[in-house]
Amino acid sequence: MAAGNIVIGWLRACSEQHRERLARRLGQGVTRPGGLSERTLDALAAGLLAECAGDLEMGPGELANLVGNPRRVGREAVLELALAGLQGSPAQA
Repeated sequence: MAAGNIVIGWLRACSEQHRERLARRLGQGVTRPGGLSERTLDALAAGLLAECAGDLEMGPGELANLVGNPRRVGREAVLELALAGLQGSPAQA
């Protein structure tokens, strides 16, 4: 993951409850019929960007312009959230 990803920094600064809510949304996208398609991944990434922008009191377009490549930044944030969820979930027997 790229250093300086503002959305990942925002995710790490979010409360545990907020990250859990975002992770549940991520899980819902993955369990839809067809699993995690590129389209679903981009929708999740856009949702994280929009939520981050709102918390930073910016519009989604403003944040997208700031980060350079919003698709990459958003996808990295989805991956970060998924990895955090995997690390925090109990091991399956």
